[in-house]
Amino acid sequence: MAVLAPGTSAWSMAYPAGRRGAAAERTGIGNAVAAVPANDTALRAVREVRLLRLERPGTRGHFSAGRPLPEDPGERDGAVTIAELPADVLGHGVPLHRNVPGSDSAVPWTACRRHLLAAGPVLRDLVRERPERWPGLVTLLPADPSS
Repeated sequence: MAVLAPGTSAWSMAYPAGRRGAAAERTGIGNAVAAVPANDTALRAVREVRLLRLERPGTRGHFSAGRPLPEDPGERDGAVTIAELPADVLGHGVPLHRNVPGSDSAVPWTACRRHLLAAGPVLRDLVRERPERWPGLVTLLPADPSS
């Protein structure tokens, strides 16, 4: 019996360690699976915004080419309304990735958010006017208000 004791003791220590490794692997897989719907939801919302811009020719420049808000009140309201949609997605939907451990898509989305805020005066102005609505975007705003 004394001969079996060291082997049994070693096995009893190794077995739970192996189970922890399997559990960690399952957790990693679960995290990756959880990141997929969050990323898909954000991408779907971005596609919807692009479709809205197609319906309103000329609005793209307000979001990516540095063109300021239009003077015409109807066009202005339309551009601001369209800007609210990506602000919601970028300010609330995308940060969900930070809540999913191991999600690799959070970094590219952060770069995308910085780019859109730098290139789009409508989105940038909207976030500056209502920082309490999109606190996650406020921290990504360019330092220079005229940029």
